[in-house]
Amino acid sequence: MNNDNTIIEVKGLSLAFEQKKVLDNINVTFKKGETVLIAGNNGTGKSSLLRIMAGVLFPDSGDVHIDESISRRKIAFISDKMSLFQDYTLDQGIAFHCRVFGLESCDDSLLDELNIDRNQKIRDLSKGERAIYHLSLLLSQKPEILLLDEIVHAIDPYLRDLFLDALIDLIDELNTTVIMVNHTFSEVGRLPERVMVMENGRFIFDENCDVLHEKIKKVRLDSPGDKEKKLLEELPVIFQTRSPLLQDYFIYPFKEEFTTQTNYKFQDVELSEIIKSFIGGYYAKKRI
Repeated sequence: MNNDNTIIEVKGLSLAFEQKKVLDNINVTFKKGETVLIAGNNGTGKSSLLRIMAGVLFPDSGDVHIDESISRRKIAFISDKMSLFQDYTLDQGIAFHCRVFGLESCDDSLLDELNIDRNQKIRDLSKGERAIYHLSLLLSQKPEILLLDEIVHAIDPYLRDLFLDALIDLIDELNTTVIMVNHTFSEVGRLPERVMVMENGRFIFDENCDVLHEKIKKVRLDSPGDKEKKLLEELPVIFQTRSPLLQDYFIYPFKEEFTTQTNYKFQDVELSEIIKSFIGGYYAKKRI
C-alpha cells in the first residue's frame, strides 16, 4: 500500500448475485481520517461494497487491502440489519463484547442518555436504541475504521444527534476513517468530507466536499419552453425536475465561464440536492 495516507485500497472488486452484476470492477482508495458518504439508487451495490470491506461478504474477484498496521479488531461495522444477540440483556451483551474483544470495560456513557433498564433484552430496544447500543459497543474498541450501512436515517432526531455527536468525537479523538451509506442526506450533511455516487455497480461521481459546491450549480426556469431547449443545448445538464410551473436544471461540471457565456442565473446547491440530482439522473436515463 502507498505511503500517501491510504488506509483502504479496493482493487478490481466484482460481485454478482444470481448472474446479476452488483459490483463491476471497483477500484478506489480511502485515506486515514476521512469521512465518506456513499450514495446511489437502490440495488446499485453500496451495501455490498461496505460488507466486503467489513469482511462479512466475499467478492467474486478483486481484493480489499487494509493497512497492515490495523488489527481486524479495529474495524467496526454497523448495519441496518443489526443482528445482535437478541435474547441477551444489555449488560450480558456488554460483557460478551468485552470478552470477545479483550476489553477491560465498555464506555456506556451513551447508554446513560437513553435512561433504559440494562436488564431488559436487546430485542426489546427500538431500532434507534439498538443503534446507540451497538455504537457504544463498537466505540469501546476505539475503531480506526468505522463502516455505517444505512443506519442513521432509522434513528429519531434526538438519538440521531447523540449518534452523530459520538461520531464527531471519535473522528476528533482517533482520526477514524468513517465510510457511510445513507439514503437521507440532510441528516448527515455536516459529516462528509467526500461524496461518492454509485450507479450500476460503479462509481460515477467522487468529489471532495471542499470543491463540490463549486462544480455543480442549478438554473431555475419559471417559464420552460424555448429557453429550456436552449439551456439543454448549451450546458451539461445531468438532471431536471419535473414540475409544470418551476423546473430546476442541475449543471455538472459547472465552469465559471458559463456565467459570461450565457444569461442564466446559477444557484448554489445543497448536498442533499446534489446527490438527488445524480440519482434522479439515473432514473431519468432508465425512462429514455
